[in-house]
Amino acid sequence: MRKLQGITAVVLGTVGSLVCIAAIGLGWWTAVKTADRVTRAAARTDEGLAEADARLQQVEVRLAAIREDLDKARDEVERLSTENPELPHVRAAIEKLIDRLIPTIDRAAALADSLRTVAAGLRSAVDIVDQLGGSTPSPGLARTSADTIDRAAEVLNIPRARIEELKATQAVRVTRELVVLVRQAAAGSEQLAKGLADSRQAIASAREWTSEWSDQVVFWIYLIAVGNSLIWLWALLGQLCLVGWGRRRWVPIPKQVIPDV
Repeated sequence: MRKLQGITAVVLGTVGSLVCIAAIGLGWWTAVKTADRVTRAAARTDEGLAEADARLQQVEVRLAAIREDLDKARDEVERLSTENPELPHVRAAIEKLIDRLIPTIDRAAALADSLRTVAAGLRSAVDIVDQLGGSTPSPGLARTSADTIDRAAEVLNIPRARIEELKATQAVRVTRELVVLVRQAAAGSEQLAKGLADSRQAIASAREWTSEWSDQVVFWIYLIAVGNSLIWLWALLGQLCLVGWGRRRWVPIPKQVIPDV
């Protein structure tokens, strides 16, 4: 009976030890795989944000050229507004300015429409994370930039017919209406530039947040793996003690005989 108990304890302890070792190995394998997936997901997200920021930077360059043209047009129309619009050379200068203004405003309006996709993406991203109960970096900035881009697109949505009608407008009114039109386009481009800058700042904050979130998740993954290992090591120690007890029951240690002196 004593030997049977010892054999049973050794078998159970050995099996338990193998289970504990397997659990420790499986825990670390899972932790490494999960951490690698989180890191790769964060890297892909950062890469996507970097590409979006690069595209917005290119848009900023194009917008800067449009704003420069609008500023020149505003300065010119304000200068012309101080002269007599009935004079032939003034009227000719106004017509040339209108012809040059049409493609500039069209480019600004097209750029604003394309940026509306960016605004919708920012707003949707913030809404999705809010619905999931998460927190996003600078959610107010993302929504504000999206609203600014939408407002700028509305301001720059100037019908071409309105600009064309200026050519047939009376000379007394044409400069006044042209000043209003150019100022409206310049104000819209300024709002668009602000919304674009805020969007890039929101993307920069998102990239920083993604990196911090990835590091934090990986830290907790490995911390849980360490805790799991400690628990199973404690269980492994118990199994080794069971094996030792079983061996003593199975193979009794012979008593030492002390010779008589």
